[in-house]
Amino acid sequence: MAMSTATRTTPESGFRRRLLPLLLAAVLGLGMQPALAARDIPWDALSKSEQSVLKKHRGKWSRLGPAEQARLRRGAQQYLDLPSDKRKAVERKRSQYEKMSPNERKRLRRKYSKQKKSR
Repeated sequence: MAMSTATRTTPESGFRRRLLPLLLAAVLGLGMQPALAARDIPWDALSKSEQSVLKKHRGKWSRLGPAEQARLRRGAQQYLDLPSDKRKAVERKRSQYEKMSPNERKRLRRKYSKQKKSR
């Protein structure tokens, strides 16, 4: 029995599908408005939902560079765009990560880095 070559939707392909428009917007936006790309993002300019997700960065937000602020904001927006079941999965994994020893975290980061390079 031959397998269909129809496009399968996997979590990875769904992530890529959502990520592509964000990347295009970022590239086009940065290319068209370089002056805006280099500006700090005031904490008060974040939505209440973004502030809630980024609350651990509140005390140091003004000391972060514009690129780091933008990166964190994009991550918060991606998190907020997830369905609730995916958010819960992220929270479980984050909680597990926070319980790891520094050596376990280091091993996990190395493993992730190797996987990322092999893609």
